Amino acid sequence: MKVLIIGLLEENSGKTTIASSLTSYLNSEGFDAVAFKPIGATEVWLSPFVLKESKKRKMVVTGDSLLLHRASSEKEPINMINPFGGLLVPLILEKFATLNSFKAYQSSVSSRLALSRLTLCRGEVKNLHLINENPLRRTTKNIEYEIYETTTYVENPVKVDENYLVELLSGGATNEIDTCLNYLEERHEIIVIESNSDVASPTRRCLESDAVILASPGFAMIIDGNRFRKAVEFLTSNGKPWVIKSGEVVPLTKHVFSAELPLLYDQMEGYPKESLDQIIEYIKGLKRK
Repeated sequence: MKVLIIGLLEENSGKTTIASSLTSYLNSEGFDAVAFKPIGATEVWLSPFVLKESKKRKMVVTGDSLLLHRASSEKEPINMINPFGGLLVPLILEKFATLNSFKAYQSSVSSRLALSRLTLCRGEVKNLHLINENPLRRTTKNIEYEIYETTTYVENPVKVDENYLVELLSGGATNEIDTCLNYLEERHEIIVIESNSDVASPTRRCLESDAVILASPGFAMIIDGNRFRKAVEFLTSNGKPWVIKSGEVVPLTKHVFSAELPLLYDQMEGYPKESLDQIIEYIKGLKRK
């Protein structure tokens, strides 16, 4: 069984908090649940601890993947929980000819993705680490040093250009990611999938979910998985659900119910169980069918 969590906003919808809380509570209810973050990236400037963790684990890890790995009781390796993870670096204005070009690069994930990991799940699991030197030439010397030092700890580092990363993020990595998802499905009862940004579904297999949770600050909307899939398929004829935004799909679906979520003073603690009880009971009902 799969539960897909999508965000209404490009950033800070609250997907990770719902995904980690839900996975943890499902496990406490006796289910074998693991979280899955197909594609994720962390801002190094805001979360420098990921550098220390990446060196320690000898692979790139993101802030979200660490949280979801813990919520999954560390049943699977963290690179299986998050097959594609990257580290984003800030850019320096003086490295650009104009303010507009700076803003354009700063708003582009692939333009700031300095070091990333793609986990290959076919046969022997292997990590491929990708170094993009372009943003490293446009960031601070301190961060450039930290990233290059991290590359000396990780497995299989190779240099790539930004176009290669764009291709991966535009669907080139989906088959590898779905192979990892298939592996998890064969081993666990429930997979709680967290999409990236406000993407309707990060891969084709993720779209085949039994339930969809639309996350937005302060509330969550539960949508029937089959209805959601049909709406996404209606919007795209190219079989690429990741090009569709969540906001485009919602008007074409009817939600089963919505739930208000409390304000959290500590995001790491997650939501109190009573705030997710209705969602948990709905998923348990689907599992019993």
